[in-house]
Amino acid sequence: MDKVEFNLPDMNCASCVEKIQNAVSKVKGVQNASVNFALDNMIVELDPTKVSSRQIVKAVKKAGYTATQAQHENHHGSHHNHAASESDKAIKQKRNKLVVSAILSLAILAIEFLIVTPSKPYLLFSLSLTVLIYAGRDFYKKGLPALFRGKPDMDSLVMIGVSAAFLYSSYNVFFTSTTEQYFMDAAIITTFIVTGRYLEAKSKGQASQAIKKLLHLSAKEAHLFLDDGSTKDIPASEVQIGDILLIKPGEKIPVDGYILEGTATIDESMVTGESIPVDKAKNNKVIGATINGNLSFKMKAEKVGSDTLLNKIIEMVKQAQSSKAPIQKLVDKISSYFVWIVLAIATLTVTLWAIKTGDINSGLTSMVAVLIIACPCALGLATPISIVVGSGRGAEEGILLKNAEVLEKVHKVTTMIFDKTGTLTKGKPTVEFFKNFSDDENSIKQIAYSLEHNSEHPLAESIVNYLNLETPLKVDQFSAQTGLGVKGSINSTIYYLGSHRYLKQLLEIPSNIEADINRLQNSGYTALILFSSNKVLALFGVKDGLKTTSIEAIKALKAFNITPIMMTGDNHVVANSIAKQSGIDNVFAEVKPDEKAAKVIELQKQGEVVAMVGDGINDSPALAQADIGIAMGTGTDIAIESGDIVLVKGDLQKAVETIKLSEATLLNIKQNLGWAFIYNTIGIPIAALGFLSPILSSIAMAASSISVVLNALRLKRFNK
Repeated sequence: MDKVEFNLPDMNCASCVEKIQNAVSKVKGVQNASVNFALDNMIVELDPTKVSSRQIVKAVKKAGYTATQAQHENHHGSHHNHAASESDKAIKQKRNKLVVSAILSLAILAIEFLIVTPSKPYLLFSLSLTVLIYAGRDFYKKGLPALFRGKPDMDSLVMIGVSAAFLYSSYNVFFTSTTEQYFMDAAIITTFIVTGRYLEAKSKGQASQAIKKLLHLSAKEAHLFLDDGSTKDIPASEVQIGDILLIKPGEKIPVDGYILEGTATIDESMVTGESIPVDKAKNNKVIGATINGNLSFKMKAEKVGSDTLLNKIIEMVKQAQSSKAPIQKLVDKISSYFVWIVLAIATLTVTLWAIKTGDINSGLTSMVAVLIIACPCALGLATPISIVVGSGRGAEEGILLKNAEVLEKVHKVTTMIFDKTGTLTKGKPTVEFFKNFSDDENSIKQIAYSLEHNSEHPLAESIVNYLNLETPLKVDQFSAQTGLGVKGSINSTIYYLGSHRYLKQLLEIPSNIEADINRLQNSGYTALILFSSNKVLALFGVKDGLKTTSIEAIKALKAFNITPIMMTGDNHVVANSIAKQSGIDNVFAEVKPDEKAAKVIELQKQGEVVAMVGDGINDSPALAQADIGIAMGTGTDIAIESGDIVLVKGDLQKAVETIKLSEATLLNIKQNLGWAFIYNTIGIPIAALGFLSPILSSIAMAASSISVVLNALRLKRFNK
């Protein structure tokens, strides 16, 4: 299944969402369609062999709306400029309608109260008709077909309301001597509704600024080293994997890679949320879009285009903002019936007023007021606008959420499981102890270096860095034994390098070596043993210190009544030592990757809502199984893909901030929904009883949507 994004520039209310979703979902080959009112877009999961984008556009058009496929080009900046120009064009059109409508409405007001002439009714008729044709054209363009299809929307309500006022007034002017006229009301109602939609569009633009800011971060140019040692300036979008680049002081780094020559102090705050610059040296990784300090360095490009961290962040933020929280699905369903209920109330209002008072004018006024004030826009915006702002605020802090459901669910977590290496600890273990048990120490070191040179595990990297040899020996039949270690054939001899458990499975351990291993583990070291099929050859003692933020993060989680658990493949002694330092009381040690997922299931069966935090390939099954998978952004791509949340900096404090952000966003959504329901629950009966004029109803309708957006924008000031 492919995911295709479409822009929907002319949605006006929550009922539009349900209508478009239903129309697209019925197209053969479409698995799912998700419309976001706050972002004016739609994500469609479809089978490209059964349905084309053109058919989706046609289905949307048949429903009465316009859709264009979003153009995702290789360089996000190009796509952003295209999308931004379309958005600016739509806002400009709304502004023009507002200006013309406001000028004509002021003229109508002046004529109504200042001019006395026989031609006055005809002037009012002409000016209000102009307002309806120009500024109110969308009410008829969308509302009338929707009404004929039996699926009325907000435009249908407004159309019926202003048309009733205008047609009744026109009938009185041309066919009766009655002086009752509502031309002014029809024009001013239209003006206020157009004003509300213009302000709403501007406010929604502010809500989605997170992506715009991220898009502006990317470097536009790169300095490419040529074969003769000179440099050539090229667009950053043309950098290829393996290119050697020069990064000058104060410049943005164009792509992801690592330093080949030189040192640097790099500001990574724009993608990690960490304000303190980071010192980098040879072989250290650098992130595209981060800013170099005051020294030049040479780097090699590793990830370009859509594979860079910045582009992955952009896609994840877009995915989160375009997805729907579970509560929104209920709101969409309510909105689809809401218009029918309002039409019924409006019909009942005019009928009862006519029966009770015999005064059609009062009944007509109340009916128009009901139709106008009943706009479900605030209801439709309540959830998605908070999700857009909340997920955007998270991205600014280095917290990436893959979908809206996660943001709604994460505050319900009762148990949080942590991997040890790279999650609680720095993930940069170092060899602090080495003991040789053979006659040829240099040969043993060469064998260990050659075996671990083929592995990507952090413990293997620590041995490679410690031994620091130049050329590895040829290793045949190399394989990694998950959770145990590695093995391979060197010069026709099979060698093993791994954990105490791995050794115990294959050899009987001499008492003196067992004592050395126990001594290391009791001191908090991870013991790695090099051995052949009949002999222990060397012993390495590796230590990985706690991250400075781990202790505070665990303490904060306990304050939230969340139970922290460590789950690691390391031995019990080392695991308990790290757990004690970090403040964790519950430890599962010597756990294999498949067993990690089983432990998660076991806790879920006990009624726990489980979050799993990890960074390695071995954590991915548990990350996928957990109710919430939290991947450290410093970890492997597989772990990141398996997680629901990615902490870009790999800082556990961000896990705590995620819970706080979830709570703040949920509270904001509830405030918005509460206001929207109260507004309609109180406003409609007040209008039906005749206590609210149509003009005041239009002002209240516009104010309701704008107030919801402004409340959501408060999340931008979320205090971590």
